[in-house]
Amino acid sequence: MPVAQKKFEETDVKTVLGGTIRTFFTKETVGTEDLVFVMGDFVPGEGLDPHVHEEQEEVYYCVSGNGTVWYGEDKKETPIEPGVGLWIPRGTEHAVRNTGSEKLIIAFFLAPGRK
Repeated sequence: MPVAQKKFEETDVKTVLGGTIRTFFTKETVGTEDLVFVMGDFVPGEGLDPHVHEEQEEVYYCVSGNGTVWYGEDKKETPIEPGVGLWIPRGTEHAVRNTGSEKLIIAFFLAPGRK
């Protein structure tokens, strides 16, 4: 299987859980077997509503902008800014919101690679 490459502006864009997601690499797009890589492209005030991945771990890596991530039963709050990564265990409720004045760009890696 060949190596796959996509530019940010060439990705498929859709709204998921109330936020704008750009799809890079999934089983459907390039045949990944063990991961999903998408990016959040959130304007101020936008983000992803609370959700749970029962069978997947997730990593957030903030590329640009500022936001807040809420996680766990008690909705613990943590800021996210460029250079910050977060690991979210499977089964943990979480959400993210752009609380800044610029776009918030976050790379999301999910494994195993299911939708």
